[in-house]
Amino acid sequence: MKKIYLDAGHGGADLGAVASGLYEKDLVLAVQQYIISFLSTHYEGFSLCTTRTTDVFLSLNERVNKANAWGADVYLSIHINLGGETGYEDFIYSKNINNQTIVLRNDIHDHVKFVLTKYNHSNRGRKLANHSVLRHSYMPSVLTEIGFIDTEHDAKLLKNPQFLKDMGVAYAKGIAQFLNLEPKSTNPVGDSDEEGFPKPAFLYKPLWIKTTEDTETYKDANMSERTGYLKKNTFFQVYGETRAAWVMDGQHFIEKKDTIIEGETITTAELTKENMETLKVFVTKEKLETAVTFSKEGAAAAIITLRDKKILNVKAFLDRENWWYKAERIKK
Repeated sequence: MKKIYLDAGHGGADLGAVASGLYEKDLVLAVQQYIISFLSTHYEGFSLCTTRTTDVFLSLNERVNKANAWGADVYLSIHINLGGETGYEDFIYSKNINNQTIVLRNDIHDHVKFVLTKYNHSNRGRKLANHSVLRHSYMPSVLTEIGFIDTEHDAKLLKNPQFLKDMGVAYAKGIAQFLNLEPKSTNPVGDSDEEGFPKPAFLYKPLWIKTTEDTETYKDANMSERTGYLKKNTFFQVYGETRAAWVMDGQHFIEKKDTIIEGETITTAELTKENMETLKVFVTKEKLETAVTFSKEGAAAAIITLRDKKILNVKAFLDRENWWYKAERIKK
């Protein structure tokens, strides 16, 4: 059984790179989820461990120590860059280079190249670095920087869920090639992406959910194999959905009927007169009039309070407009 360790960078109070209305900690978590989903759908003979599947923080030492103690066969650290440049790059440890590490990096990079070409995204190459997680890991390890969050071209890609999914799939295929994973006989890897159970649709951004009853979690979307238990009034985030279930992470699903979407308050400010008019048109189109409060004095601002999936529509709109905003879960 091959062991794959995925390390979504930053988390919790550590936002990572921040610009263009984006947070590195959220983007890398989304990419990680795409990796998990693709591997779980198409391959067998492996187990997964992650640094985090929610918005929590672990130190660099905690991350690599967790992977080492578990005995991982590969370690992938996922990041977003900052610095006003453009393009993708990946890193391996600059000293005592292990041949298997080079092979892993090449397998990942070769799959990523097709995604870079598809989106006209620059390839900054295969590089060496003395990053802590690369230096202290016992297994073949690669750290990737998908793009520059503060560059217009790259930020536009990072706001595109399909680009993030394509990057995640490329990483997954590279890891599978390196480990020589066995494809599932009923789910051959291909463009059709067909599954024997409901296929999750990934959300634009995570949603806060609360359980309304004591309920169980399941391994797959068909909810035939139980994996855990959640008490009533437990809060957690979901990253995708089927008609009947929420996707908590790559190996845990929960029935929608036992949950509700927890509300969020989204605040945007420093809006110009033109911005305000654009926002009002969007609000009318989405029928959000009762959910929005506009400031009557001082700097132009708007507060939007929602308790349904339209939260994602609002965030997507604000990201497209490249406006600053802050989203907070409504806490009772």
